Amino acid sequence: MKEVLAQELQNYMHSLLPEPKAWQTKMLAEAESEHIPIVEEEIANFLALLVKINRSKHILEIGTAIGHSAIAMAEQLDADGSLLTMDLDKERLKRAQYYFEKSHTAAKITAIKADAREYLPKMAQENHVFDLIFLDAAKGQYLNFFPYLEQILAPGGIIIADNVLLNGWVVNLDYPNHRRKTFVYRMREFLTQMKENPHYNMSLIPLGDGVLILRKKD
Repeated sequence: MKEVLAQELQNYMHSLLPEPKAWQTKMLAEAESEHIPIVEEEIANFLALLVKINRSKHILEIGTAIGHSAIAMAEQLDADGSLLTMDLDKERLKRAQYYFEKSHTAAKITAIKADAREYLPKMAQENHVFDLIFLDAAKGQYLNFFPYLEQILAPGGIIIADNVLLNGWVVNLDYPNHRRKTFVYRMREFLTQMKENPHYNMSLIPLGDGVLILRKKD
């Protein structure tokens, strides 16, 4: 009974979201049919709201996929705003560029093929600064990414990390699969360190597969 009510409630909440545009409907269908991981509509809407609330000017996204979340955020930027998004998959970046054009956000978005493990240290060394960072890439790397994200995040800036609940795996470390156990351990360590970091305000929201929000104190 609870599962039925939960699904009905989710369907109702989904019905309150803005109607998708034609290009968006095509993108969502493409992602579903090809099992491309993109953020849920609720999270895309949430990201757009955070960009507005934070009055973001310069956004960094790690993990482009086919551009769903990048577009949601870029649509809320003023004309002088910018968004840099990176991904390792050249083909997905090509598709993302197509949707950037269709959504009329291409002028605000720069998409690059890059490995965040290599590119983030370079950005930190070059003193890049962003006021909002969306992290939606290799979940096991969140902990390794953070020292560089911290260097390029402006005071008062926000880091948003998606999928931090790992389909519920984070509640249990007793996995026979060593790889999964290591994966879960890294995420739990990341969450613990964020909780204990005195330089950030933290909130973990049970939206989608778990969204972590960190605000760097002024």
